[in-house]
Amino acid sequence: MRIADLRCGPNARFILVFALSNLSGVDRSWPARRPIVVDLAIAATVCAGALIFEVFDAGDVGARLDAVDFVTSAGAAALILLRRRAPLPVLVVAVIAAVWSLISDDDHGVLGVAAIVALYTVASTAGRRTALMAGAATAAALSVTAAITSPGPWYDGENLELIAWAGVAAAAGDAMRSRRAYNLARQERATALQERAERAEFALEEEARRQVIEERMRIARELHDVVAHHIAVINVQAGVAAHLLRDDPTGAREALTHVRRGAAGVLDELSSILSVIRRSDEATSNTDPLPTLDDLQRLIDDFAKVGLEIEWHTAGARRPVAPAIGLAAYRIIQESLTNAHRYGRHHRATLRLAYERDALRIEILNDIDAARPIGTRRGHGIVGMRERAAAAGGTIEIGPTAGGRFRVHATLRTEQAEP
Repeated sequence: MRIADLRCGPNARFILVFALSNLSGVDRSWPARRPIVVDLAIAATVCAGALIFEVFDAGDVGARLDAVDFVTSAGAAALILLRRRAPLPVLVVAVIAAVWSLISDDDHGVLGVAAIVALYTVASTAGRRTALMAGAATAAALSVTAAITSPGPWYDGENLELIAWAGVAAAAGDAMRSRRAYNLARQERATALQERAERAEFALEEEARRQVIEERMRIARELHDVVAHHIAVINVQAGVAAHLLRDDPTGAREALTHVRRGAAGVLDELSSILSVIRRSDEATSNTDPLPTLDDLQRLIDDFAKVGLEIEWHTAGARRPVAPAIGLAAYRIIQESLTNAHRYGRHHRATLRLAYERDALRIEILNDIDAARPIGTRRGHGIVGMRERAAAAGGTIEIGPTAGGRFRVHATLRTEQAEP
């Protein structure tokens, strides 16, 4: 049957459509329907028990159901069904109704049961202080009324029973409230831990990504420092060989020997770097020593073979420095001399090393070639020198001087030097 087929007025039809549209959005899942089902079950049980008790009351031979019994049972059911919507007002009404039932000649215990159920609801939803006050007020109201209206003494068992039931309802409700709060706190803590774990995992991924980028930069610097020097040697010696090939075969052969030696050197160093990159975690580490300041003489001899005249001065007593400091100093000198050979004028450079008490100072000077200004230089050599100096905990100054020379001045701290 469709709604349009119903024989009703326009206002009634509008109300029916509105009600059905609202019902379509009602949550019909079990968690949402469970409180309603529980309240209906409790109300039905209480009402049925009260009516059955009125019929089969052994102490009342002429017991029978009347309109008051049905009204009180319906009122108790209504209070039980409404207790979740307004716990405290429902409790007040239920206590007043229970007090009325105790005062009247015909005692209706179903209203007292409704008051106890409402007290449990207040204790399970409100704070502990409210639960204690509500429990004490309910127990006092019921017990005092029962003591006044009952023919026996005030300490009669039925009077004390009302106090006990009020205490049990308040305690049970407070325990349920505490359990819900505990479960909610556990859920929130689990959610917070999960979010923290997700943030920690994200931070670990970011750290791993950063380490990969830094490792790539380090490998790029090593490749640049290794290749630039040897390629410069190969380039110059190949030009010398081409120039002397016809007129001076012996000189050309010697230049080609230097080319072969430089190529072998770059291949060896590239092989060392690539072996470190390719090896697995279980593989043995590369034992080839990294260059240090002790290898400076060989480096200067290599530059001398390609025509770079180097004036080398050392101040202070030479002493061992930490491996990281020595490697950084060697690479800075290597890159500076390579740039001096590439871009400098007159193929001359000055190298000064100063061993101070807590620092190693390096200075490389060369004349600037006006035909090749500094701004036209490309590559990552200067960036690499700055990064090496910073990684070693030092400082570096790179740039032209007022006298028309190009100057690299690095200061590397040696507090971590070996004894």
